[in-house]
Amino acid sequence: MSPITDHRSEQPGPVGVARRRALAVAAVVLAGLQASTGLAAARHGGPPAGAGLHWRLCSTAAVDWPVRNDTRTECAELSVPMDYRKPGGRSVTIAVSRVRATEPTARTAPIVSVLGGPGFSNISDSASMTRRGLATLNTDHDVIGLDLRGSGYSEHVTCAEKPMAEPAPTAPEKKVKKAVFDQQAEFNNRCAAVDPAFVRQITPENAARDIDRLRAALGAEKINFYGASFGTAIGMAYHSLFDRRTERMWLDSVMPPTRHWPTMDAETEASGRGSAAPFVTWLARRDAEYHLGADESTTRGRLGELRGELERKPRTSGGARLDGYWAVEQFTRPQEEWPDAARNLVAVRDGGTPPTPPAPRAAAAPVRPLGLSSPRSRFNVLQYNAMFCNTAPASRGFGDLWAAREARRAADPLTGGTEFSPWCAKWPLNAPAAEPAHGTSALQLSGHLHEIVTPHTWAEQARDATGGTLLTILDDGHASLPSSPCAEKAVTFFRTGRKAEGTCGGGQQP
Repeated sequence: MSPITDHRSEQPGPVGVARRRALAVAAVVLAGLQASTGLAAARHGGPPAGAGLHWRLCSTAAVDWPVRNDTRTECAELSVPMDYRKPGGRSVTIAVSRVRATEPTARTAPIVSVLGGPGFSNISDSASMTRRGLATLNTDHDVIGLDLRGSGYSEHVTCAEKPMAEPAPTAPEKKVKKAVFDQQAEFNNRCAAVDPAFVRQITPENAARDIDRLRAALGAEKINFYGASFGTAIGMAYHSLFDRRTERMWLDSVMPPTRHWPTMDAETEASGRGSAAPFVTWLARRDAEYHLGADESTTRGRLGELRGELERKPRTSGGARLDGYWAVEQFTRPQEEWPDAARNLVAVRDGGTPPTPPAPRAAAAPVRPLGLSSPRSRFNVLQYNAMFCNTAPASRGFGDLWAAREARRAADPLTGGTEFSPWCAKWPLNAPAAEPAHGTSALQLSGHLHEIVTPHTWAEQARDATGGTLLTILDDGHASLPSSPCAEKAVTFFRTGRKAEGTCGGGQQP
């Protein structure tokens, strides 16, 4: 799922459509192949970045600071080792921010916040935290943000994706997916080769090490941490590596402790699998009108056959592609649109065109999952891929990805196999991952029962791997704890260490 400008024709499934709504993104592709920090470019003669932190208002220190009328957030630069195995070797610059506590106390640990990603700039997360449901914590806690290595104002590589050679509109699904995979593989190999020594070091573990260097530079014995979406992967890495330097950590909309795209695709599909069931029931009760089966088993089978036929031999209608994803989109439309969906399916089954013409799909930017819904700064595709792929186990080849997709498709002919994530296509680099570990610091997780961006099962896996306490929020929101009635539990946790188990009513209901 990417906000970078490209021309691939990745076709979203029903889960992908929901992610597009939840994670609509926009970004600017930076010029050039490699850039240092935007803060450095805007220093205007200020002191050089070194081991210490030289704080200045971000609104004047940073080019295009994304928070309007910001008079509180301060920015600085921190030099860290590129490769922590060689601390005396090459260094890279990390851009950081803080919003000072309004009523500071000397003994209160700062809260480091990473509210999403990867690829996104997170440096303004500190300002965002002071305007959301956890804002009261800024009374006595400094709130800290940063751009993770490889993104935003921190040291990064910028490398544009090339246009994809578009398959014919009637090309079978496998050929379309292979074209997407090949384009991603070309990008991965060409762009990683710009600075492979640096790109190999873009991992959640090194982001955690950077945060610990930041902790030391702040003069803090321990930190608190609030992470959401992909920020939870950074939090789990910090928990594994630096548990003794953690006071309290809350992770919302949690990533799985082991990130492997085919497995994640399967679990994402499973979280949305029930969305077609009510439509099947409705159709079976109307067999006299639509002739798609008088019982749910027959109806499900006929719809699955139609989907399979359109995957093998897509058609076009009014310039739009009628393929397997179009069929699944009909199966999962809102209830008020079921009659239109049924008429469309019957018309196509009978060899005609749908009465409701399909809208042509945009050929731009497939949306990469797991970022926030309204990113406030630039997006870096290479950092996104590196964060996932450097430590990802196996499945970097098309054959493995397609076989996993086909297995899900066979197990659930109606909606299985709708997800296909090629971001690690032929990724050329490898780096060790930190094993998730139990610790002694206070770790609280929250998962949203009905969400499909980071399914609730991932929070359960993280709980089991880390020993954290899990709160289940009864909504379908993504990274939405601060805007839910459950936010007060997080405030209490950071103030007192009191954990929350069981369930809590959420803000967004399915």
